[in-house]
Amino acid sequence: MSKIEAIWLPEVQQQVFRGLMEVMSRPGKTENLSELTNNASPARALLATLLDGEVNLCDHHNLLDDADWPLLQAQKVAVEHATTILCRGDSAVDFEPLLGELSSPEHSAMIVLVVENISEGNSHLSLSGPGVNGDISVKISGLNRDWLNQREEWISSFPLGVDLLLVDDSHVMALSRTTKIEVTSWVM
Repeated sequence: MSKIEAIWLPEVQQQVFRGLMEVMSRPGKTENLSELTNNASPARALLATLLDGEVNLCDHHNLLDDADWPLLQAQKVAVEHATTILCRGDSAVDFEPLLGELSSPEHSAMIVLVVENISEGNSHLSLSGPGVNGDISVKISGLNRDWLNQREEWISSFPLGVDLLLVDDSHVMALSRTTKIEVTSWVM
């Protein structure tokens, strides 16, 4: 009998979802997903939790294995039509995501960015806005500055915009469209 990887188990997906809700409601906070998922990729764990046959996905930088697609059940679509996009954070932005419409801002893309580290690095950001108590400083490595520049453009017509989930080898952090980001220092 073959063993099922932890990220496909409902009880693990429920815990991953709780962690995701925590970081979405508290931008800048990180959650350790590797403890919940037996060290599986946090990006795969998030996708396993959030996707099903009713939603779509673009694996823009081919980060998933072919064996993941049947389990995810998501429809594979081009990046400009995707409601969920998986990308490498160290690459420059080369697409225009769904930003929603005024009557349905929730029909925008959620972008999962795989970065080197979301708790250490030479790039420092100051976060403020809903869910942030005052200002929070975060350090990131492996994120191309182009993502932050494009994000500012994408959220300029709020409530339209995108939500970003940054994931490294073990943690996740959310930068929702309502989060204000100030770059205090940047080294890529």
